[in-house]
Formats: sequence, C-alpha cells, structure tokens
Amino acid sequence: MKKIIMLLMLIAPIAAFAQNTTSPDTVCYQTAGSIYTVPNTAGYTYNWTVQAPGVITSGQGTNSINVDWSAANPGLISNAISVFATSADGCVSTPVILDVFILEILPSITLVGPFCADAPCVALAGTPAGGTWSGTGVVGNTFCPGTAGAGTFTITYTVTVGGCTFSTTAPVTVNPIPVLTPIQHN
Repeated sequence: MKKIIMLLMLIAPIAAFAQNTTSPDTVCYQTAGSIYTVPNTAGYTYNWTVQAPGVITSGQGTNSINVDWSAANPGLISNAISVFATSADGCVSTPVILDVFILEILPSITLVGPFCADAPCVALAGTPAGGTWSGTGVVGNTFCPGTAGAGTFTITYTVTVGGCTFSTTAPVTVNPIPVLTPIQHN
C-alpha cells in the first residue's frame, strides 16, 4: 500500500502540470486523417503520444502530426493526445493534452409504404431532424409514388452535424396499378 501511495505522490505532480485544452477535438466516426499542430519553434523536437486505437501516421518529432482515428469507437477519449517539446539544450516543456470526441450520429428513417403508383405524396420522417432526403421519387421532404413509378427504390436520409455527415437508407415499394382492357360484349 505504501508503494502505491508513493507512486501516486510522484505521478500526481506531473499530471497537475500538464496543460489540458478547454474543449475536445470532435472527429467524425471512422475518420482516417486528423491533423494536430502546436506552434513551431526552431530547435525544438516534439514528442507526441496518441492513445490507442488512434495511430500517428506521420509527423512524429515535428510540430504537426496526422492521426488515424478510424478504429476508434464513438465517445470521448480523455487525454487522447499529448505533446511535449525538448529544446536543443535538453530542456523539456510541460506537456499539452487534448481530449478527442469521436462523433457518430445514427440517423433513422420512419418507414413508408408500400404504395400504389397513383397514391399521393407523403411526408418523410427521419431523426435527428434537419437532414436532407434523396432518391427516386423524393421531392423535397416527401416521397411521391407517381413520380417514382412502379418498383422498389432506395431513399436516403443524410444528416450533417459538427462537420460530420452520416446517412441511412430504406427501401420503398411502389406497386403498379392494375390495367384492365375494355369490357367485351357480344
């Protein structure tokens, strides 16, 4: 127990001197390239650390790195990135730390249909609100079976939040109207 307390007493002052940023960097879920930079000072060597599953893909030793976050799960990664500088004479700076928030939005579509080809247009509903719709038969925020024609189509709902874009799709079926020939008589 005494060893643990001694270790904590040694680590705590180091952590207390680290400089955290006030807000995390927001990274889109499954993003491969995020760039992090500190001001460049001649003669400094920069030592970066990135918490797994983030991977430094380039820049170690410089004032700017590229990090691949594509394997990270959504959510907050506390102390995700840290950097300290070493001057040419061997002096070491206080570390600077940055949290990273991996943003994932899971849009959903309230399913519609099936329709007959002569059915009126219907409003489309998706969450979160404010997204855009696309696909065969989509007119603004509605699906128009008459515009689509008969068949099964894919509609897409796309949401952009914090510079990140997420989409989901759903099938919509439009059935043809039966066609009869004139009544025959004798």
